[in-house]
Formats: sequence, C-alpha cells, structure tokens
Amino acid sequence: MRYCSSCGNRIDENARVCPVCGAKTEKKSDKSDVQNKIEDFITNFTNTADTTAQYTADDITKNKSMAVLAYLGLLFLVPLLAAKESPFARYHTNQGILLFIVQTIGVAATQIPYAGWAAGALINVFTTALLVIGVLNAIKGEAKELPIIGKFRIIS
Repeated sequence: MRYCSSCGNRIDENARVCPVCGAKTEKKSDKSDVQNKIEDFITNFTNTADTTAQYTADDITKNKSMAVLAYLGLLFLVPLLAAKESPFARYHTNQGILLFIVQTIGVAATQIPYAGWAAGALINVFTTALLVIGVLNAIKGEAKELPIIGKFRIIS
C-alpha cells in the first residue's frame, strides 16, 4: 500500500492523484531501489567533462584510430609520436597515459601478498571499466574525461 507524499493518506498502488487532497503521486517504478541506485551510480560515474567542441570535425575524423590506440597499454606511444599535431589524439593520449599509470600501480600492487592481491584485483576491474569508457569515447569521436583520473594533465 502506498501513501500520499502530500497528506499522508493511503492511496491505491495505481493511483495517479491522491483521492483526498488531489496531489499528483509518484508512479511506482518497476525497478527495485538497488537497480535505481546502480543506474544513478553509473550515470554519475560516467558524467564527466566533455570538451569535444574544442576539436575540429576533421581532426576527430582523421584521428579516431589514434585515439583508440592511446588506451591500449604501451600503444599510447603511437599517437604520442605519430599524431603530435592532432589536439584530439593528444587529448586521448593523455587519458591513455593516465590509465597506463593506474594499470601499472595495479600490477605493482599484486606483488604484495593478500592485501595487494585484493587491491590489484580491484584496480584491474576499475581500469578495465575505464579502458572500455575511453575506447568508446574515442570511437564516438568524443573528448570526455575518464572518470576520477581524467582531470589530470600530463601532456597538453
């Protein structure tokens, strides 16, 4: 049974307005609270600064493949050296270098027994998610920061 958020009277599960005070009621979602919280977390996690408007459409089109390479481990060196003149590729190269640093920290953590293994595993899951986000952003031609680490600049 639901209750009106305005007057507190009982209302039918399917009611759109309270029969007592006439206030609109919130429609009950088919999703559980946990599902809603997970969706909110993902939305907030991936809602990062988008600087795509700073780059030309020509630069983005020509350098998408370089931007994708930037997220694949040491392959960030390819756009770093081969696409020096592309602001779009350099942006993603910076993101890829940050990701590589965090991945390296995760690998180093796994050398510490027990706690390090757990920390390394968590970092691995985190960096895998960031890798997917970064590659998808590059493929879509977007210049969006990676969550948490993307705001830092190593190269400009």
